Amino acid sequence: MSARHKTELAYAQLQNAQAYVTIHEIQLAIDTRWEIGDENYRKYQEKAVLVDYREALDELEQLVIQRLFELAKLGMSGAGASGVLYLHFNA
Repeated sequence: MSARHKTELAYAQLQNAQAYVTIHEIQLAIDTRWEIGDENYRKYQEKAVLVDYREALDELEQLVIQRLFELAKLGMSGAGASGVLYLHFNA
């Protein structure tokens, strides 16, 4: 596939996406789009960042608990795990 053909294909896909968005904007009676810097855009961006942070925190918590269970299974839960639990629950 030539570079020209790829460019034309990408442009056609962009036009289709724009038409699709326009149709839905009409159906939903959306008059104005959000712009970067608008209040609604900023609020959504802050929420999205917070969601990403919470997901990362949940994953970290899951890994820590998984490790604690592995240490307990090996009978090594006293090798630092109790200190971690103490700090976690008494912070």
